[in-house]
Formats: sequence, structure tokens, C-alpha cells
Amino acid sequence: MMLSARTRNRITGTLTVIALGGAAVVFLFPFYWLMVSAFKTREQMFTLPPQFIPRPVVLENFTNVFAATPLARAFLNSCIIAGGHVLLALFLCSLGGYAFAKFRNAPGRNALFAFVLGTMMIPGAVTMIPVFVVLARLGLVNTYWAMIIPGAANAFGIFWMRQYIINNVPDELLAAGRIDGCGEFGLYRMIVLPICKPALAALAILLLIGSWNNLMWAFVVLRTQSKYTMPLLIYLLQGEIRTPYGMVMAGGLLATLPLVIAFLVFQRAFIQGMTAGALKG
Repeated sequence: MMLSARTRNRITGTLTVIALGGAAVVFLFPFYWLMVSAFKTREQMFTLPPQFIPRPVVLENFTNVFAATPLARAFLNSCIIAGGHVLLALFLCSLGGYAFAKFRNAPGRNALFAFVLGTMMIPGAVTMIPVFVVLARLGLVNTYWAMIIPGAANAFGIFWMRQYIINNVPDELLAAGRIDGCGEFGLYRMIVLPICKPALAALAILLLIGSWNNLMWAFVVLRTQSKYTMPLLIYLLQGEIRTPYGMVMAGGLLATLPLVIAFLVFQRAFIQGMTAGALKG
């Protein structure tokens, strides 16, 4: 028996919703388990069958992690580092993307852009030692700048902004600005940046996640506890013999919440930037 097109569409829609719902459960379950484990005792974490709802709810893990570590200072460090890195990267990537998108007759433009894209093929581990040597000679090791500067002008961000500007910033608008006497940086500040807000928001979320969770580089360049970020401080809670899993879960939850809140606040702009043709052309 042949099904009507309407029935097939309903079946397809239902199956799609079920599949997406299942995928959402799979991806959200680790965060849910982190959240509920933060309110459990050590014994509750390892009981079988597992407790999906903690009974009773305990806050001891949070008080212990604040008492044992300078978590508030680490949170401030993470905010300064992530905020500084995002702002610097947005400025450099949008400026580079604008140059590659609109200065088509610049000598060596294509070769330079190919070189920039080629850097995406170089593993981060290869550049780690040279970058550290440069920072050490500049006296920037164990400072915020050692976490903020590296990777700010990254190839992905420049490519992202270039593609968005090509597809969404008309040349006629820039020509009109030049006729009115506006300089190139003025065009970038007053015309390009306002149009590129969705792409900037999407890129900012991606940069924030990468910078906030940057554990390996923090291990390399941060030496004193007063400069530790939250991921580094939480990782160092793990011991060789015994790990305070309750404190690790509580710290992990506190470290994850800022990213969740940032995405919820900027999700509309993020989705708009992801779907506005930033990777077309």
C-alpha cells in the first residue's frame, strides 16, 4: 500500500525528532551527570545501581573546593584571559578578513592567503616550543599575555571573517563611504563591524570555548598558583593515590557554567552567524 506524501512527511518528521532527541540525550548526559555528581557524596557516586538524582543533596563538595583551592582567583584569571583573548582575536581576525576580502588588487594577496590557510595544517604541538621560547625571551611567561596573545590571529578566524565579509558587505557600500571621505579603518569600524555582528558573535563563542578550556598551554606557561586558570586548578586536584572526585565534579560544574550561560545569552546571534553564509563562496 502506497503512503501519501503527507503521511510520509509526518513519518519522516517523527523519526527525525526521535533521532535528534536521542542525540541530544547522548550529548547532554555527561553534563547532567557532572551536575548531579557535584551534589553527591563519594559513596553516592560509586553506588550500584547509580543514583540519577542525589538523595540527600549535599553542598560539601563546593565548600571543600573553595576551602582547599583559590577557585575564586582562578575564575578571575580565566575571565581575564578568555576575555582578553576573544577581544584581541576578534579585532585581528576581522581586520585580516576585511583585508583579504576587499583588497583584491593587493600584491601577493593570494599567496599570503594561501600561506595563512596552510598554517591550519601545522599541529599545535609543533609550534609550542618555538612560541614558548619567544614568550620567554620577551619576559611574558607566567603572565596573562602568554595565554592571550598566542593564536589570536588564527587562520580559521581570518577565513571565517573573510567569507562572511565577501558575502555580506557590498562593495558599493564601501565605495559610498570612500566618496564621503571615510578612511579604510573608518570603513572597517563604521560599516564592516556592524554588518559582521552575527559572524563576530559566532566566532566569539568558539574562541571563548577554546580559550576557557585551554589546559595544555596553561600547563606550559603558567608557573604560580596565583595565575592558574580554572581548568588547570581543577586538573591539579587529582592525586597520584586518591582523587577527591566530589571536589573535581564541583569545580568542573563551576568551570562549565560560564560557557553555558554565555551560549544561552548569545545563542541567537551565534545561530544567525552560523547560518548566514559565513562559509559560502
